[in-house]
Amino acid sequence: MTIYSGKTIQDAVEQGLTALSLTQDQVEVTVIQQPKNGFLGFGRKLAQVELAKKSNTQTETITDKPSQKPVYDAHTDSEETENTIDVEEVSQKLANYLNDVLEAMGFSFKLKLDLKSRHSIYIDIDTDQESRLIGRHGRTINALQNLSQIFINRLGANNVNVELDTANYRSRRSESLVQLADKTARNAIANGKPVYLNPMPAFERKQIHNALADNDHVMTYSTGKEPHRVIVVAPK
Repeated sequence: MTIYSGKTIQDAVEQGLTALSLTQDQVEVTVIQQPKNGFLGFGRKLAQVELAKKSNTQTETITDKPSQKPVYDAHTDSEETENTIDVEEVSQKLANYLNDVLEAMGFSFKLKLDLKSRHSIYIDIDTDQESRLIGRHGRTINALQNLSQIFINRLGANNVNVELDTANYRSRRSESLVQLADKTARNAIANGKPVYLNPMPAFERKQIHNALADNDHVMTYSTGKEPHRVIVVAPK
């Protein structure tokens, strides 16, 4: 990892990308120092960033553009493994597992299971304790969703995504994230400084990235390590 400097964060990032001959979605950016104009030429500081090439090509990208799926031959091991996975059986085992977990947590509830595709399991949790189930900033339901994903991964369903919902929370949260992205972009442009958002899970960070992907006045990138990884919205 090497530190690169520039008048703005974007300038510093571009310096690093040029030096490394990489594109922005191939690196992880860490802001080391914010730029300062100083006073009468004194105290001026350049922006400094650290760029590290991502070791996993499936890691979250800066723009979070949909990654291309690898093309397999008709009889590859990966495809044969996928065909042996019974998603209905996996989803039922997951529902039974969630039932035990939620009962242990003291919830009164009903589970509504929906197989949206061979790669997507949606479970709506109907309860009169939705606020407790969602938790502060969605932490409880997100933790349960992560736990559910780990559970089905251990069953071999690594290519199946799980989404847990209650009281239409996911849709409401998605709308809030779009509004947050727009507000943050306006603040970054008005103040001429990067804005750091609170830590959020990868699938929510992706929504922020996508919401601002077509904004010509700001750039977005993630910094930090899980579970404290955050999005930065910076003026170009």
